[in-house]
Amino acid sequence: MRATIVHYLSLLILVLIVCNEVNSQDDQDDSDLNTNPYRHREMLDPKGRYQLEWVVDWINKRVIFNVTAATSGYVGFGLSRKGKMGGADIVIGGVDARGEAYFSDRYAFGNQLPEIDKSQDWILHQALEEDNQTFLSFSRPFDTCDEDQDLPITDDLLTLIWAYGEKDDDILYHFQNRGAYQTYLLDPELVPNSYRTEEVNTNPIEIAIDTEKLPSDVSVFRINRNLTMPDNQDTLYWCSLHKSPTTTKRHIFGFGTKFPVESDRRYVHHADLYRCFAPPGTNPDDFFQKAVNSEGSECYLLSQPNPLPTTYCRESVHLWSAGGNPFFFPEHVGIPMSENGSEYFMFQVHYDNPELISGRHISVALEAYYTNNLRENDLGTMIIGALSYASTTVMIPPSSLAHQIVGHCAEGCTRKMFPLGGVSIVATLLHTHTSGRGVRVLHFRGKKELPWVNADDNFNFDFQQTRILNEERRVIPGDTLMTSCVYETTNRNGSATVGGYPTRSEMCLAAIYYYNRVPGYSDCRSEIRTQRYSDFVGVYNTTFVPEIRQTVITAPENYSGLPVETFASEVIDWNIGTRDEIQRLQLYQPHTSICGNAIPRPGPSPVLGSSSVTIPVSVAKPAPPKFLPKTATPPRGGTVFPRPVQKIITPKPIIDVLEEVEEILNNFLGTGDNQIRPSSTTSTTTRTSTTTTTTTTRPPPPPPIVSLPQPVFETENIAHISVLQKDGPRYQRKSSCKGRRRERH
Repeated sequence: MRATIVHYLSLLILVLIVCNEVNSQDDQDDSDLNTNPYRHREMLDPKGRYQLEWVVDWINKRVIFNVTAATSGYVGFGLSRKGKMGGADIVIGGVDARGEAYFSDRYAFGNQLPEIDKSQDWILHQALEEDNQTFLSFSRPFDTCDEDQDLPITDDLLTLIWAYGEKDDDILYHFQNRGAYQTYLLDPELVPNSYRTEEVNTNPIEIAIDTEKLPSDVSVFRINRNLTMPDNQDTLYWCSLHKSPTTTKRHIFGFGTKFPVESDRRYVHHADLYRCFAPPGTNPDDFFQKAVNSEGSECYLLSQPNPLPTTYCRESVHLWSAGGNPFFFPEHVGIPMSENGSEYFMFQVHYDNPELISGRHISVALEAYYTNNLRENDLGTMIIGALSYASTTVMIPPSSLAHQIVGHCAEGCTRKMFPLGGVSIVATLLHTHTSGRGVRVLHFRGKKELPWVNADDNFNFDFQQTRILNEERRVIPGDTLMTSCVYETTNRNGSATVGGYPTRSEMCLAAIYYYNRVPGYSDCRSEIRTQRYSDFVGVYNTTFVPEIRQTVITAPENYSGLPVETFASEVIDWNIGTRDEIQRLQLYQPHTSICGNAIPRPGPSPVLGSSSVTIPVSVAKPAPPKFLPKTATPPRGGTVFPRPVQKIITPKPIIDVLEEVEEILNNFLGTGDNQIRPSSTTSTTTRTSTTTTTTTTRPPPPPPIVSLPQPVFETENIAHISVLQKDGPRYQRKSSCKGRRRERH
């Protein structure tokens, strides 16, 4: 009895605290929307009839929701993982004809009337109805511990589902008065409300910015790209060069991607911005300006002489992916522009045309918001994850439910790239293609796994948003960053999935925005190059063939010229043992992390250290693919592909270094999963993208500008063991429910 009284007293105190919070918010004016990054306001209905405001209460670990709907009937609101009724956590409330409030916590089993939840975890604070307007204020904890009928509010993407009816007693009927809105409930606001348009946003999937409301010191660097899709080409990467609008240092503090025609959005997979560096001793205007006057060219068709100097544009500045909204960085950071006078950027757009629609005209524009009031810190951008092209590291068995791929930015790379005091991450963008279901950025210090930098275990390809972190993450030299991705491929008609540029292929990447920027360092990815992995997969060397935009096999000889995608789908026998073994190898085999500097060097340099080499950036154009007859049938179980009689191994510059690393690691580890052997897969060739024009694109091809010299870049190739431990402790999300929830990874 006493315990029951204490329980209800505790609940009463919590209600009073939350109600006081609501009342205090009512007393605040709209200026709080601009000062509290965790107070959000969105018009969910394009007709302006359903407005939601929510505030994150970090002290009490609750979210407070305020809904205003244009109705005198019921109001519905819910949380869903996939945007559907089934499995949604729903509340229904309103004010009846007697003026009394009603409110209930419910659970939906499908497209039917949601049932009353056995545990009423949502709390109603206020209900008002006046002039055909209903206002409800309610809240719930981040985690109710109701595993059966509630969804926890975490870092994961959630879909807010809403509806309203004309009557209080007809909950089933809402006609077209319903909708869904995707968001990260616990994230800070991306766009200050003072920058937003006051008009009702007719497109709830995009945050509308009123440029007239931007501060007087803010200007917009706008890059427009118009292109007609070529015939019979499902994937097109188009690159063009653009000059900075200023020759004096400015800070970019926000980005937006615009589509003048909304239907064009579905054809653009990503739109990225890269910084260009002229060769040493060369004037940037003399080197790049002619390229600015051209229409651009396809990025990944290689030819000599190179018609556009895109190989000199390698430092990542900004990445936009499908579904991304505009965003602005915190006030103490900005991406530097024109720090040393004239500066040039490359705009890369990935057009996706799986239906092979001919003649479709696509328009897309990137807006970079910059200021002459310099911020305290220079922001840099870095891509981390798994190398996905010219590699077999990303290989996912057909019809997989939760296959995991990881990519390392190893301790050796962070020691080389980051200053002694470390860097601070302020934002991330998680990225896969259409099979991705979860992405995490993991952080290791030695063998200890620290809390995740960011995570989304409910990843949606169509909503890839740059996210400002709730707390900045400090990364010091010697730390390891890992990108971990989970895939589901049950909709691939029994085909395996490999890494690559097309949307049907996969990637496992994350972009991190950090300060203070280290010029030139913007890419740190890894691949598996061990003999054991090559023997198991049955592929010993690969190359990227730009003419077909695929990675093809160059060894063994009897499969030379065969695309890795075809080999993985038609040659490998994906029985249970094969699936389990490749997953184990991908997680626990040693990786080689590749971290290069995008600033060209004055000439070829010698080996820099025990695991680094500087080489000219050049990719030999391979012969046309030759499909030799298969001389062996893949076995059932055991080894995936029988070793050929004569294994073809191409010597690589770093092989001697890897032999030394192998000896050290094998003496330390003994034999087993983390054993490194020199093989043809231990390559140090820096994979870059040069450009040429093609007659398949509608824009006129630019004339050759100049026979450009091949740049030289400093590149580190660091072989290392996997930081994952089979039986070691792993970080888990903190929960007041004592970890009873299952994690997908």
